[in-house]
Amino acid sequence: AIDVVRNQIPQLPPARPQAFDLPALAESWRVEYRQMRRASVGAKTDQPGRIVVFGRIDDIDACHAALRRWLARRASDALPPWIERMGAQCGYQPTAVAIKNQRTRWGSCAPSGRISLNCKLLFLPREMVRYVMVHELCHLIEPNHSHRFWAHVRALEHWADARHGQMRDAWKLVPSWAQPP
Repeated sequence: AIDVVRNQIPQLPPARPQAFDLPALAESWRVEYRQMRRASVGAKTDQPGRIVVFGRIDDIDACHAALRRWLARRASDALPPWIERMGAQCGYQPTAVAIKNQRTRWGSCAPSGRISLNCKLLFLPREMVRYVMVHELCHLIEPNHSHRFWAHVRALEHWADARHGQMRDAWKLVPSWAQPP
């Protein structure tokens, strides 16, 4: 698994985001807010490139939670097919792929062969997401960080050492609203 240092996440005063980019998918999203008489807050894709957050939008924390749920759904649509294609190319297939909103990991691989990916990967450049996927796929054959494991990673990802270093700062690319409280 790839762990992180939590203090690298910038702590800004809470605000409702008006727009954000998902570099992993080359997508830009505008966010609109609609006050409605309902107890909860939801978020849905209104049209390509536009998300509508609706309900009690004066509750900023609830707006952030709705956007995190939307992000997890977007990641669930995009990341499993991506890692499954990569697994097919290198010959390592996960038994299942789960999308989570982990606080301290970009991904993990269970002994059962189930790979979990963090939905916040969508905020990273494609090459960094690819590195995390290669890293987790290699755990299917080497469930450790031995020399053999790193040899597999380097064989599939030529820039593995540089990417590994970049991952230490990658949390700075994640907006504060996307991080669970």
